[in-house]
Amino acid sequence: MNNHALNRNLIERVALGDLLRKRSRDSGEQPAIVDFPAGERRATSYNELNKRVNQLAHGLIAKGVKQGDKLALFSTNQRDMLTVYFACYKLGVIAVPINFMQGVDDVRYNLEHSETSAVIYEAMFTELVHASTQGNPHIKLTVQMGNTKGKSDYSLEALLDNQSEQEVNDRIIEDRDTAHMIYTSGTTSRPKAVESSHLALTIAALTGAIELELNRYNRMLLVLPLFHCAALSVLHPVMMRGGCTVLHAAFDPNVIVDSLEQEKIETAVFMPMMWHALLATPNVEQRDFKHFKLGVYSMAAMNSKSLEKVRKTFGCVMHLGSGQTEFAPVACMYRDKTPTEFSEGNYWGEPVCTGEQAIIDKQGNELPNGEAGEIVWRGPQVMSGYYKNEQATAEAGKFGWHHTGDIGLIDNQGQLLFIDRIKDTIKSGGENVSSQKVEQALELLEGIERAAAFGVSHPHWGEAVCACIISATLNESDIPQIEAHCKAQLGQFEVPKAIFICEALPVTGTGKVRKVELREQYRRVFSD
Repeated sequence: MNNHALNRNLIERVALGDLLRKRSRDSGEQPAIVDFPAGERRATSYNELNKRVNQLAHGLIAKGVKQGDKLALFSTNQRDMLTVYFACYKLGVIAVPINFMQGVDDVRYNLEHSETSAVIYEAMFTELVHASTQGNPHIKLTVQMGNTKGKSDYSLEALLDNQSEQEVNDRIIEDRDTAHMIYTSGTTSRPKAVESSHLALTIAALTGAIELELNRYNRMLLVLPLFHCAALSVLHPVMMRGGCTVLHAAFDPNVIVDSLEQEKIETAVFMPMMWHALLATPNVEQRDFKHFKLGVYSMAAMNSKSLEKVRKTFGCVMHLGSGQTEFAPVACMYRDKTPTEFSEGNYWGEPVCTGEQAIIDKQGNELPNGEAGEIVWRGPQVMSGYYKNEQATAEAGKFGWHHTGDIGLIDNQGQLLFIDRIKDTIKSGGENVSSQKVEQALELLEGIERAAAFGVSHPHWGEAVCACIISATLNESDIPQIEAHCKAQLGQFEVPKAIFICEALPVTGTGKVRKVELREQYRRVFSD
C-alpha cells in the first residue's frame, strides 16, 4: 500500500469508527454507555469501549474478515451491539443490523441478498440465526455473544481474548464507503437494503447534535432498537458530544420512568405510544424530572392534548423528528409550538440545517406553498443507493432530488405538512383520501388507542375506506358511535365504510403498521 495515500487518508478522512477514538482521547473517563445485563447496571467509559472495540476488530481480522465484507448483527440494545458496530466501522467492514422481529423467511432474505459472510448474535437469537443461515454458502464465520459459543464457531469473549487494544490504522476508508446497510421496514413489499456511507452518517450525527442542541456530556435514554436507523441517529450525536447513552433492551414503562429519574436523563426519544404509556404509569406526576429538558417523538403524530400533558408531566419541550432510512434518517424537524397555518395535522416542520426540502409534481417541477405533491429532499446524509437495485436507486434520485414516496405540502408559515404515503392514499369514488387524516380523526375519540386506515376494493367506489382500531374499552356495539364521531370530523367521502376492532395490528420492528397485510386480510369484505 502507498504509505503517503494511507497517511493522507488517516489525517483527513471522514470515517465513523474514528469517532470513538476521538472521544477516547478527549473524554476517555466519561461514561459512553450504561446498560443493564441481567438487570444489573453497568457503565462503560469511552476508553473501555474503545479498547473492547479494538480487540474485536483484531479478533475479526484474525478470523479472516476483510474490508468490504458484510457482517450481520442480531442483538438487543446492549454494550456489545455497539462493540460490533464500531469494530465494523473501524475495519471498513459493512455492518448489516438485522431486525429480529421479522420472520425466518425475511431474515434469510436479508442475509442472502446482502451476501453476509459473518454473523454475530445474542444467545437468545440462536434458533432464528440457525434457521435463517442453513444452506447459505456465503457465511464463513458465526459468533455468539458472551462466554459460550453455543451453536456458533466462537464466543465473542474468545474472539476478544488476548487481542491487541491498539488502533487499526492499516487501511484506507473513503468518505463514501458504505458503513452500514439497513433493510427498510418493508411495509408494502420486500425490504430494500439502504447503503449509508461514513460521510452520510457523520453529517447526520453532526446535524443531530446541532438540531437537538445537545450540550457536552449530554445524557440520553435510548430504548428504540439499535437495529434501526432512528436509534443510531440519536446515539451518534450523543457520542459526538462525549455524552452518555443509557440503553434499555425492552420498553417497560415503569422501568423507563425510573431510569429517566435515577439516571438524570436530559433527552429521550420515544414513539407516541410509548409517551402515552409513560404518562399512564402510577404517580408519574410526582417524579423528579428536573434534569429532563427535551423530548422527541417520531414515527407518528401526537395530538395537542397529549403533547401538553407530556410537557406538563416531564417539564420538557417536545420536538418531532421525521425522515426515512434513506436519509440517515432525520430530514426535517417540527419544533415545539412552531406557528402553523392549520391547527391540527401531522406537521414535519422545516428541513434540518444540512438539508433542503421541496414539494414537486410528477414532472419534477417545484410547487408553490399550499399545493400538495411529493416531498423531496437533498443533503449529504442521503443514502448511496439501494444495494443491488439500480432501478430503484435511479427512481429515488430523479430530477436531482431524493424522492420520499410521501405526499405533503408546505404551508404559508413554511412548515411541511405530511398528508400520506403515496401508496397508502385511498382512491374512493374519484376522491383521494388521506389515511393519515382518517387515523388522526379516529384517535381523537376517547378509548381509541391506535387506528389504521386503508383501502380495499369496492364494486361501486373503486376503493372503500376501512379502519382497524385498538381499544381496551370499546367493542362492536360502539361502532355506530365511532361512525358518528367520524362523520363529525371528516368529509363524507373520508368516513370509513367498515370499522374493525382488533386486538393488535401487524407492525414492523419499529412500530409502523404493515397496511399491505390489512389490505390482504380484508380484501373480500365488500365482495363476500
